[in-house]
Amino acid sequence: MRRSPFLFLLLCLLLLAGCAAPPAASTPTPALLPAGPRPTDTPAASASAPVPAPTAVAPPAEDVSRYTAALRPRAATGLRLEGLTRYRLDVTLAPGLAGLIGRAEIRYTNREAVALDVIYLHLYPNLWDGGMTVTDVQVAGRPVTVSYPSGDDVAGVPLDPPLASGATVELALRYAVPVPSGDGIGNYGEFALQAGVLALAHFYPTVAVYDTAWRIETPALQGDVIFHDASLYDVTLIAPANLVVAATGVSLSRAVNGDGTATWRLAGGPMRDFNIVASPDYHTAQAQVDDVMVTGYFRAEDEAGARQALQWAGEALRVYEQEFGPYPYRELDLAATGTAAAGIEYPGLIVLADRLYSDPARQTLFESVTAHEVAHQWWYNVVGNDQVNAPWLDEALAQYSTYLYYRSVYGAAGGAGFLAAMDERWARVDSIERPIGLPVSAYPEGEYSAIVYGRGPLFFVALEQEIGAARMAELLRRHYAETVWGIATPAQFRALAEAVAGQDLGALFKKWVDPS
Repeated sequence: MRRSPFLFLLLCLLLLAGCAAPPAASTPTPALLPAGPRPTDTPAASASAPVPAPTAVAPPAEDVSRYTAALRPRAATGLRLEGLTRYRLDVTLAPGLAGLIGRAEIRYTNREAVALDVIYLHLYPNLWDGGMTVTDVQVAGRPVTVSYPSGDDVAGVPLDPPLASGATVELALRYAVPVPSGDGIGNYGEFALQAGVLALAHFYPTVAVYDTAWRIETPALQGDVIFHDASLYDVTLIAPANLVVAATGVSLSRAVNGDGTATWRLAGGPMRDFNIVASPDYHTAQAQVDDVMVTGYFRAEDEAGARQALQWAGEALRVYEQEFGPYPYRELDLAATGTAAAGIEYPGLIVLADRLYSDPARQTLFESVTAHEVAHQWWYNVVGNDQVNAPWLDEALAQYSTYLYYRSVYGAAGGAGFLAAMDERWARVDSIERPIGLPVSAYPEGEYSAIVYGRGPLFFVALEQEIGAARMAELLRRHYAETVWGIATPAQFRALAEAVAGQDLGALFKKWVDPS
Protein backbone atom coordinates (compact mmCIF):
# COMPACT_ATOMS: atom_id res chain seq x y z
CA MET A 1 0.00 0.00 0.00
CA ARG A 2 1.43 3.38 -1.00
CA ARG A 3 0.73 6.42 1.10
CA SER A 4 0.62 10.06 0.19
CA PRO A 5 3.92 11.69 1.14
CA PHE A 6 1.97 14.39 2.93
CA LEU A 7 1.05 11.88 5.61
CA PHE A 8 4.65 11.79 6.63
CA LEU A 9 4.32 15.37 7.85
CA LEU A 10 2.53 13.86 10.83
CA LEU A 11 5.92 12.64 11.96
CA CYS A 12 7.11 16.12 12.77
CA LEU A 13 4.25 16.51 15.24
CA LEU A 14 4.31 13.03 16.71
CA LEU A 15 7.76 11.48 16.57
CA LEU A 16 9.27 11.34 20.04
CA ALA A 17 12.30 9.04 19.65
CA GLY A 18 13.67 6.50 18.31
CA CYS A 19 15.85 6.31 8.40
CA ALA A 20 19.05 3.40 -2.91
CA ALA A 21 21.64 3.24 -4.67
CA PRO A 22 23.14 -0.22 -5.16
CA PRO A 23 26.41 -0.78 -3.32
CA ALA A 24 29.64 -0.83 -5.23
CA ALA A 25 30.67 -4.37 -6.13
CA SER A 26 34.06 -3.91 -4.49
CA THR A 27 32.61 -2.94 -1.08
CA PRO A 28 33.69 -5.41 1.62
CA THR A 29 31.16 -7.44 3.58
CA PRO A 30 31.59 -7.66 7.36
CA ALA A 31 33.15 -10.82 8.67
CA LEU A 32 31.52 -9.87 11.98
CA LEU A 33 34.75 -10.09 13.96
CA PRO A 34 35.87 -7.89 16.85
CA ALA A 35 37.45 -4.76 15.39
CA GLY A 36 40.91 -5.13 16.87
CA PRO A 37 42.01 -3.59 20.14
CA ARG A 38 39.73 -1.18 21.90
CA PRO A 39 37.95 0.90 19.58
CA THR A 40 34.95 -21.23 32.79
CA ASP A 41 31.36 -21.46 32.64
CA THR A 42 29.82 -22.07 36.10
CA PRO A 43 26.62 -23.94 36.97
CA ALA A 44 23.46 -21.95 37.51
CA ALA A 45 22.88 -21.13 41.17
CA SER A 46 20.23 -19.44 43.23
CA ALA A 47 20.72 -15.79 44.13
CA SER A 48 21.16 -16.75 47.77
CA ALA A 49 24.11 -19.07 47.12
CA PRO A 50 27.59 -17.94 48.20
CA VAL A 51 29.60 -16.05 45.62
CA PRO A 52 32.23 -18.52 44.36
CA ALA A 53 35.85 -17.58 43.98
CA PRO A 54 36.29 -16.44 40.38
CA THR A 55 38.69 -18.05 37.97
CA ALA A 56 42.26 -16.78 38.06
CA VAL A 57 44.02 -14.84 35.32
CA ALA A 58 44.48 -16.69 32.03
CA PRO A 59 41.43 -18.98 32.33
CA PRO A 60 41.29 -22.18 30.29
CA ALA A 61 39.57 -22.37 26.95
CA GLU A 62 35.81 -22.34 27.35
CA ASP A 63 32.82 -23.61 25.45
CA VAL A 64 31.53 -20.55 23.60
CA SER A 65 28.59 -22.27 21.93
CA ARG A 66 26.15 -20.58 24.33
CA TYR A 67 27.15 -17.20 22.90
CA THR A 68 27.26 -18.19 19.25
CA ALA A 69 23.83 -19.86 19.53
CA ALA A 70 22.35 -16.39 19.07
CA LEU A 71 24.27 -15.77 15.84
CA ARG A 72 23.40 -16.61 12.28
CA PRO A 73 25.87 -19.16 10.83
CA ARG A 74 27.59 -16.56 8.67
CA ALA A 75 28.17 -14.30 11.69
CA ALA A 76 29.47 -17.16 13.84
CA THR A 77 31.94 -18.49 11.28
CA GLY A 78 35.46 -17.45 12.20
CA LEU A 79 34.24 -15.22 15.04
CA ARG A 80 37.00 -14.31 17.51
CA LEU A 81 35.72 -13.78 21.03
CA GLU A 82 38.98 -13.38 22.88
CA GLY A 83 39.27 -10.11 24.75
CA LEU A 84 35.53 -9.43 24.93
CA THR A 85 34.10 -8.84 28.39
CA ARG A 86 32.02 -11.79 29.63
CA TYR A 87 29.06 -11.38 31.97
CA ARG A 88 27.69 -14.35 33.92
CA LEU A 89 24.51 -13.12 35.60
CA ASP A 90 22.18 -14.97 37.98
CA VAL A 91 18.97 -13.00 38.50
CA THR A 92 16.00 -13.75 40.74
CA LEU A 93 12.82 -11.70 40.55
CA ALA A 94 10.99 -11.04 43.80
CA PRO A 95 7.34 -12.13 44.25
CA GLY A 96 5.08 -9.60 42.62
CA LEU A 97 7.99 -8.48 40.40
CA ALA A 98 8.76 -5.68 42.86
CA GLY A 99 12.53 -6.09 42.67
CA LEU A 100 15.40 -8.36 41.83
CA ILE A 101 18.55 -9.72 43.40
CA GLY A 102 21.49 -10.89 41.39
CA ARG A 103 24.96 -12.28 41.33
CA ALA A 104 27.45 -11.28 38.66
CA GLU A 105 30.75 -12.73 37.54
CA ILE A 106 32.56 -10.49 35.08
CA ARG A 107 35.64 -11.54 33.17
CA TYR A 108 37.48 -8.43 31.97
CA THR A 109 40.52 -8.30 29.69
CA ASN A 110 42.66 -5.17 29.59
CA ARG A 111 42.84 -4.24 25.91
CA GLU A 112 44.58 -0.95 26.61
CA ALA A 113 48.28 -0.16 26.26
CA VAL A 114 48.53 0.80 29.94
CA ALA A 115 48.02 -1.11 33.20
CA LEU A 116 44.74 -0.45 35.00
CA ASP A 117 44.48 -0.05 38.77
CA VAL A 118 40.67 0.14 38.86
CA ILE A 119 37.66 -1.05 36.89
CA TYR A 120 34.57 1.14 36.98
CA LEU A 121 31.03 -0.17 36.87
CA HIS A 122 27.98 1.87 35.87
CA LEU A 123 25.00 1.42 38.19
CA TYR A 124 22.55 2.98 35.77
CA PRO A 125 19.34 2.81 37.87
CA ASN A 126 21.01 5.11 40.40
CA LEU A 127 21.13 7.92 37.86
CA TRP A 128 17.46 8.25 38.77
CA ASP A 129 17.76 7.29 42.46
CA GLY A 130 16.86 3.73 41.59
CA GLY A 131 18.30 2.18 44.73
CA MET A 132 20.72 -0.35 43.20
CA THR A 133 23.15 -1.71 45.80
CA VAL A 134 26.36 -3.65 45.25
CA THR A 135 27.86 -5.90 47.94
CA ASP A 136 30.36 -8.74 48.44
CA VAL A 137 32.67 -7.53 45.70
CA GLN A 138 35.64 -9.78 44.95
CA VAL A 139 38.62 -9.52 42.60
CA ALA A 140 40.18 -12.88 41.74
CA GLY A 141 38.51 -14.36 44.81
CA ARG A 142 39.68 -11.67 47.24
CA PRO A 143 37.22 -9.26 48.91
CA VAL A 144 37.73 -5.59 48.05
CA THR A 145 36.12 -2.29 49.03
CA VAL A 146 34.61 -0.29 46.20
CA SER A 147 34.70 3.48 45.82
CA TYR A 148 32.01 5.83 44.51
CA PRO A 149 33.69 8.71 42.66
CA SER A 150 30.50 10.51 41.61
CA GLY A 151 27.55 9.81 43.83
CA ASP A 152 26.29 6.22 43.71
CA ASP A 153 25.85 5.67 39.97
CA VAL A 154 29.48 4.56 39.37
CA ALA A 155 31.38 2.02 41.49
CA GLY A 156 35.16 1.71 41.33
CA VAL A 157 36.61 -1.78 41.87
CA PRO A 158 40.30 -1.52 42.90
CA LEU A 159 42.92 -3.77 41.28
CA ASP A 160 46.01 -4.55 43.35
CA PRO A 161 48.30 -5.33 41.66
CA PRO A 162 47.24 -3.34 38.58
CA LEU A 163 45.97 -5.32 35.60
CA ALA A 164 48.67 -5.42 32.94
CA SER A 165 47.95 -4.80 29.29
CA GLY A 166 46.58 -8.01 27.77
CA ALA A 167 45.85 -9.62 31.16
CA THR A 168 42.46 -10.86 32.36
CA VAL A 169 40.79 -10.62 35.77
CA GLU A 170 37.62 -12.07 37.26
CA LEU A 171 35.24 -9.92 39.31
CA ALA A 172 32.35 -11.23 41.38
CA LEU A 173 29.64 -9.33 43.24
CA ARG A 174 26.06 -9.31 44.44
CA TYR A 175 23.55 -6.63 43.55
CA ALA A 176 19.93 -5.77 44.23
CA VAL A 177 17.52 -3.19 42.87
CA PRO A 178 13.81 -2.48 43.38
CA VAL A 179 11.61 -2.36 40.29
CA PRO A 180 9.46 0.78 40.28
CA SER A 181 5.85 0.65 39.17
CA GLY A 182 3.97 3.36 37.33
CA ASP A 183 6.13 5.72 35.33
CA GLY A 184 9.32 3.79 36.09
CA ILE A 185 12.82 5.20 35.92
CA GLY A 186 15.28 5.87 33.15
CA ASN A 187 15.04 8.70 30.70
CA TYR A 188 11.92 7.12 29.20
CA GLY A 189 10.62 4.82 31.94
CA GLU A 190 12.58 1.91 30.50
CA PHE A 191 13.11 0.22 33.90
CA ALA A 192 9.61 -0.35 35.24
CA LEU A 193 6.63 -2.57 35.95
CA GLN A 194 3.77 -0.97 34.05
CA ALA A 195 0.34 -2.52 33.50
CA GLY A 196 1.72 -6.00 34.01
CA VAL A 197 4.71 -5.55 31.69
CA LEU A 198 8.16 -5.75 33.23
CA ALA A 199 10.98 -3.88 31.48
CA LEU A 200 14.47 -4.39 32.93
CA ALA A 201 16.79 -2.13 30.95
CA HIS A 202 20.20 -1.60 32.66
CA PHE A 203 19.37 -4.07 35.47
CA TYR A 204 22.97 -5.15 36.17
CA PRO A 205 26.30 -3.42 36.95
CA THR A 206 27.98 -2.66 33.63
CA VAL A 207 31.69 -2.20 32.92
CA ALA A 208 32.46 1.32 31.72
CA VAL A 209 34.35 1.97 28.49
CA TYR A 210 38.02 2.87 28.74
CA ASP A 211 38.80 5.43 26.02
CA THR A 212 42.17 7.00 26.91
CA ALA A 213 40.53 7.21 30.35
CA TRP A 214 37.53 5.61 32.04
CA ARG A 215 34.31 7.08 30.65
CA ILE A 216 32.31 7.61 33.81
CA GLU A 217 30.87 11.08 33.30
CA THR A 218 27.24 11.55 34.31
CA PRO A 219 25.09 11.51 31.16
CA ALA A 220 22.32 13.96 30.38
CA LEU A 221 18.85 13.02 31.52
CA GLN A 222 17.59 12.87 27.95
CA GLY A 223 18.63 10.65 25.09
CA ASP A 224 20.47 7.37 25.59
CA VAL A 225 22.75 7.06 28.60
CA ILE A 226 24.83 4.03 27.67
CA PHE A 227 28.24 3.79 26.01
CA HIS A 228 29.25 0.13 25.96
CA ASP A 229 31.78 -2.25 24.52
CA ALA A 230 30.43 -5.28 22.69
CA SER A 231 30.38 -8.10 25.25
CA LEU A 232 29.22 -11.68 25.85
CA TYR A 233 26.32 -12.63 28.13
CA ASP A 234 25.28 -15.81 29.94
CA VAL A 235 22.19 -15.14 32.08
CA THR A 236 20.13 -17.33 34.39
CA LEU A 237 16.73 -15.87 35.26
CA ILE A 238 14.49 -17.25 38.02
CA ALA A 239 11.01 -15.71 37.79
CA PRO A 240 7.31 -16.60 38.01
CA ALA A 241 6.58 -19.44 35.63
CA ASN A 242 3.59 -17.64 34.07
CA LEU A 243 5.80 -14.96 32.50
CA VAL A 244 6.35 -14.83 28.76
CA VAL A 245 9.93 -13.61 28.41
CA ALA A 246 11.55 -11.63 25.60
CA ALA A 247 15.26 -10.96 25.94
CA THR A 248 18.36 -10.12 24.03
CA GLY A 249 20.20 -13.20 22.81
CA VAL A 250 18.38 -16.54 22.74
CA SER A 251 16.70 -18.75 25.29
CA LEU A 252 18.81 -21.89 25.66
CA SER A 253 16.43 -23.62 28.07
CA ARG A 254 13.47 -23.21 30.40
CA ALA A 255 12.79 -25.45 33.38
CA VAL A 256 9.74 -25.27 35.66
CA ASN A 257 10.60 -25.33 39.36
CA GLY A 258 8.43 -26.72 42.15
CA ASP A 259 7.60 -23.37 43.73
CA GLY A 260 5.68 -21.62 40.97
CA THR A 261 8.81 -20.27 39.34
CA ALA A 262 10.79 -21.24 36.26
CA THR A 263 14.44 -20.92 35.35
CA TRP A 264 15.43 -19.51 31.99
CA ARG A 265 18.95 -19.78 30.57
CA LEU A 266 19.57 -16.85 28.21
CA ALA A 267 22.76 -16.11 26.31
CA GLY A 268 24.23 -14.23 23.41
CA GLY A 269 26.98 -12.10 22.03
CA PRO A 270 28.62 -10.02 20.91
CA MET A 271 26.10 -7.45 22.13
CA ARG A 272 26.25 -3.87 23.48
CA ASP A 273 23.75 -4.50 26.27
CA PHE A 274 21.39 -7.06 27.77
CA ASN A 275 17.71 -6.49 28.44
CA ILE A 276 14.76 -8.57 29.62
CA VAL A 277 11.09 -7.73 28.98
CA ALA A 278 8.36 -10.00 30.33
CA SER A 279 4.65 -10.19 31.07
CA PRO A 280 2.08 -12.85 31.98
CA ASP A 281 -0.23 -11.14 29.48
CA TYR A 282 2.00 -11.35 26.43
CA HIS A 283 0.88 -13.12 23.30
CA THR A 284 3.30 -13.80 20.46
CA ALA A 285 3.29 -13.79 16.68
CA GLN A 286 6.15 -14.61 14.35
CA ALA A 287 7.38 -13.93 10.84
CA GLN A 288 10.34 -15.55 9.10
CA VAL A 289 12.69 -13.25 7.17
CA ASP A 290 15.19 -15.51 5.39
CA ASP A 291 16.80 -17.33 8.35
CA VAL A 292 15.85 -14.69 10.94
CA MET A 293 12.83 -15.27 13.16
CA VAL A 294 11.05 -12.00 14.01
CA THR A 295 8.78 -12.32 17.05
CA GLY A 296 6.27 -9.83 18.40
CA TYR A 297 5.27 -9.73 22.10
CA PHE A 298 1.97 -7.94 22.76
CA ARG A 299 -1.36 -7.95 24.58
CA ALA A 300 -4.22 -9.77 22.91
CA GLU A 301 -6.07 -6.58 21.99
CA ASP A 302 -3.02 -5.31 20.10
CA GLU A 303 -2.57 -8.30 17.78
CA ALA A 304 -3.40 -6.45 14.56
CA GLY A 305 -0.85 -3.73 15.31
CA ALA A 306 1.75 -6.30 16.33
CA ARG A 307 1.40 -8.18 13.06
CA GLN A 308 1.74 -4.92 11.16
CA ALA A 309 4.92 -4.12 13.09
CA LEU A 310 6.29 -7.56 12.17
CA GLN A 311 5.74 -6.73 8.50
CA TRP A 312 7.50 -3.37 8.81
CA ALA A 313 10.40 -4.88 10.73
CA GLY A 314 10.80 -7.60 8.11
CA GLU A 315 10.88 -5.02 5.31
CA ALA A 316 13.42 -2.97 7.26
CA LEU A 317 15.67 -6.01 7.74
CA ARG A 318 15.66 -6.66 4.01
CA VAL A 319 16.37 -3.04 3.12
CA TYR A 320 19.20 -2.61 5.62
CA GLU A 321 20.87 -5.90 4.77
CA GLN A 322 20.96 -4.81 1.14
CA GLU A 323 22.19 -1.32 1.99
CA PHE A 324 24.67 -2.00 4.83
CA GLY A 325 25.46 -5.69 5.31
CA PRO A 326 24.17 -8.72 7.21
CA TYR A 327 22.13 -8.64 10.41
CA PRO A 328 24.08 -10.82 12.87
CA TYR A 329 21.45 -12.67 14.91
CA ARG A 330 19.03 -15.54 14.39
CA GLU A 331 16.24 -13.61 16.11
CA LEU A 332 14.76 -10.12 16.33
CA ASP A 333 12.15 -9.42 19.01
CA LEU A 334 9.59 -6.59 19.11
CA ALA A 335 8.06 -6.02 22.54
CA ALA A 336 5.22 -3.66 23.45
CA THR A 337 5.90 -1.78 26.69
CA GLY A 338 4.72 1.36 28.47
CA THR A 339 7.87 3.33 27.63
CA ALA A 340 7.47 7.08 27.39
CA ALA A 341 9.57 6.99 24.23
CA ALA A 342 8.02 5.82 20.99
CA GLY A 343 10.67 3.11 20.79
CA ILE A 344 14.05 2.08 22.22
CA GLU A 345 16.74 -0.18 20.78
CA TYR A 346 18.56 -3.10 22.38
CA PRO A 347 20.62 -5.85 20.72
CA GLY A 348 18.26 -8.19 18.90
CA LEU A 349 15.33 -6.59 20.73
CA ILE A 350 13.38 -3.39 20.24
CA VAL A 351 10.65 -2.09 22.50
CA LEU A 352 7.77 -0.13 21.03
CA ALA A 353 5.31 2.01 22.96
CA ASP A 354 2.10 0.04 23.45
CA ARG A 355 0.05 3.20 22.87
CA LEU A 356 1.02 3.06 19.18
CA TYR A 357 -0.42 -0.39 18.48
CA SER A 358 -4.12 0.42 18.31
CA ASP A 359 -4.24 4.12 17.44
CA PRO A 360 -5.00 4.65 13.72
CA ALA A 361 -3.87 8.28 13.99
CA ARG A 362 -0.38 7.12 14.96
CA GLN A 363 0.26 4.47 12.32
CA THR A 364 2.68 6.64 10.36
CA LEU A 365 4.63 7.25 13.54
CA PHE A 366 4.45 3.55 14.44
CA GLU A 367 5.97 2.51 11.13
CA SER A 368 8.76 5.08 11.18
CA VAL A 369 9.71 4.23 14.78
CA THR A 370 9.82 0.52 13.95
CA ALA A 371 12.10 1.14 10.97
CA HIS A 372 14.28 3.51 13.03
CA GLU A 373 14.77 1.06 15.89
CA VAL A 374 15.56 -1.82 13.54
CA ALA A 375 18.27 0.37 11.98
CA HIS A 376 19.92 0.62 15.39
CA GLN A 377 20.87 -3.04 15.09
CA TRP A 378 23.50 -1.79 12.65
CA TRP A 379 24.18 1.65 14.17
CA TYR A 380 24.59 1.36 17.97
CA ASN A 381 24.85 -2.42 18.30
CA VAL A 382 27.19 -3.90 15.69
CA VAL A 383 28.85 -0.52 15.08
CA GLY A 384 29.07 1.14 18.47
CA ASN A 385 29.61 4.79 19.28
CA ASP A 386 29.64 7.19 22.20
CA GLN A 387 25.91 7.79 22.53
CA VAL A 388 26.47 10.35 25.28
CA ASN A 389 28.89 12.66 23.45
CA ALA A 390 28.40 11.79 19.77
CA PRO A 391 24.76 10.68 19.46
CA TRP A 392 24.53 11.70 15.80
CA LEU A 393 26.65 8.71 14.80
CA ASP A 394 23.81 6.35 15.64
CA GLU A 395 20.64 8.46 15.95
CA ALA A 396 21.03 10.64 12.87
CA LEU A 397 22.31 7.68 10.88
CA ALA A 398 19.34 5.57 12.03
CA GLN A 399 17.08 8.38 10.82
CA TYR A 400 18.85 8.45 7.45
CA SER A 401 18.44 4.67 7.35
CA THR A 402 14.71 5.18 7.93
CA TYR A 403 14.73 7.49 4.92
CA LEU A 404 16.31 4.68 2.88
CA TYR A 405 13.55 2.36 4.13
CA TYR A 406 10.81 4.71 2.94
CA ARG A 407 12.58 5.32 -0.36
CA SER A 408 12.89 1.58 -0.96
CA VAL A 409 9.40 0.54 0.17
CA TYR A 410 7.35 3.51 -1.09
CA GLY A 411 9.51 4.94 -3.86
CA ALA A 412 10.84 8.44 -4.35
CA ALA A 413 7.63 10.05 -3.10
CA GLY A 414 7.84 8.12 0.19
CA GLY A 415 11.45 9.17 0.71
CA ALA A 416 10.60 12.79 -0.07
CA GLY A 417 7.72 12.69 2.40
CA PHE A 418 9.98 11.45 5.17
CA LEU A 419 12.54 14.18 4.46
CA ALA A 420 9.76 16.78 4.53
CA ALA A 421 8.89 15.56 8.01
CA MET A 422 12.53 15.92 9.06
CA ASP A 423 12.56 19.48 7.68
CA GLU A 424 9.50 20.24 9.76
CA ARG A 425 11.08 18.70 12.82
CA TRP A 426 14.14 20.91 12.39
CA ALA A 427 11.82 23.90 11.91
CA ARG A 428 10.58 23.46 15.49
CA VAL A 429 13.74 25.35 16.46
CA ASP A 430 13.51 27.77 13.54
CA SER A 431 15.90 25.63 11.45
CA ILE A 432 18.89 27.01 13.30
CA GLU A 433 22.18 25.75 11.87
CA ARG A 434 23.26 24.22 15.14
CA PRO A 435 25.88 21.46 14.76
CA ILE A 436 24.58 17.92 14.96
CA GLY A 437 27.89 16.77 16.48
CA LEU A 438 27.45 18.09 20.02
CA PRO A 439 27.08 15.99 23.20
CA VAL A 440 23.53 15.28 24.32
CA SER A 441 24.03 17.59 27.30
CA ALA A 442 24.77 20.56 25.03
CA TYR A 443 21.24 20.63 23.62
CA PRO A 444 18.19 21.96 25.42
CA GLU A 445 15.56 19.22 25.37
CA GLY A 446 13.64 20.53 22.38
CA GLU A 447 16.82 21.18 20.42
CA TYR A 448 18.16 17.67 20.93
CA SER A 449 15.20 16.13 19.14
CA ALA A 450 15.02 18.78 16.42
CA ILE A 451 18.75 18.89 15.66
CA VAL A 452 19.96 15.30 16.07
CA TYR A 453 16.79 13.57 14.81
CA GLY A 454 15.61 16.26 12.39
CA ARG A 455 18.65 18.08 11.02
CA GLY A 456 20.86 15.01 11.49
CA PRO A 457 19.47 12.86 8.66
CA LEU A 458 19.49 15.88 6.36
CA PHE A 459 23.28 15.98 6.79
CA PHE A 460 23.53 12.46 5.45
CA VAL A 461 21.31 13.43 2.52
CA ALA A 462 23.63 16.39 1.85
CA LEU A 463 26.61 14.01 2.05
CA GLU A 464 24.95 11.68 -0.46
CA GLN A 465 24.35 14.59 -2.81
CA GLU A 466 27.98 15.71 -2.43
CA ILE A 467 29.66 12.35 -3.11
CA GLY A 468 27.01 10.60 -5.19
CA ALA A 469 24.62 7.75 -4.43
CA ALA A 470 27.00 4.92 -5.37
CA ARG A 471 29.79 6.23 -3.15
CA MET A 472 27.35 6.87 -0.31
CA ALA A 473 26.26 3.25 -0.47
CA GLU A 474 29.89 2.15 -0.50
CA LEU A 475 30.66 4.41 2.47
CA LEU A 476 27.94 2.90 4.67
CA ARG A 477 28.83 -0.68 3.76
CA ARG A 478 32.49 -0.01 4.53
CA HIS A 479 31.61 1.83 7.75
CA TYR A 480 29.71 -1.28 8.84
CA ALA A 481 32.32 -3.78 7.67
CA GLU A 482 35.35 -1.96 9.05
CA THR A 483 33.91 -1.08 12.48
CA VAL A 484 32.02 -4.29 13.23
CA TRP A 485 31.81 -4.86 17.03
CA GLY A 486 34.08 -1.84 17.50
CA ILE A 487 33.40 1.79 18.40
CA ALA A 488 33.15 4.41 15.68
CA THR A 489 34.26 8.00 16.21
CA PRO A 490 33.38 11.17 14.31
CA ALA A 491 36.97 11.54 13.10
CA GLN A 492 37.02 7.95 11.88
CA PHE A 493 33.75 8.38 9.99
CA ARG A 494 34.92 11.58 8.32
CA ALA A 495 38.24 10.01 7.32
CA LEU A 496 36.45 7.06 5.75
CA ALA A 497 33.98 9.35 3.96
CA GLU A 498 36.84 11.36 2.47
CA ALA A 499 38.68 8.20 1.45
CA VAL A 500 35.60 6.83 -0.33
CA ALA A 501 34.76 10.18 -1.91
CA GLY A 502 38.34 10.96 -2.90
CA GLN A 503 37.89 14.56 -1.78
CA ASP A 504 38.11 16.85 1.22
CA LEU A 505 34.76 17.13 2.97
CA GLY A 506 35.82 19.66 5.57
CA ALA A 507 33.41 22.36 4.44
CA LEU A 508 30.44 19.99 4.56
CA PHE A 509 31.31 18.68 8.02
CA LYS A 510 31.92 22.21 9.28
CA LYS A 511 28.50 23.33 8.07
CA TRP A 512 26.56 20.41 9.51
CA VAL A 513 28.51 18.46 12.13
CA ASP A 514 31.50 20.08 13.77
CA PRO A 515 31.14 22.13 16.96
CA SER A 516 32.23 25.71 16.29
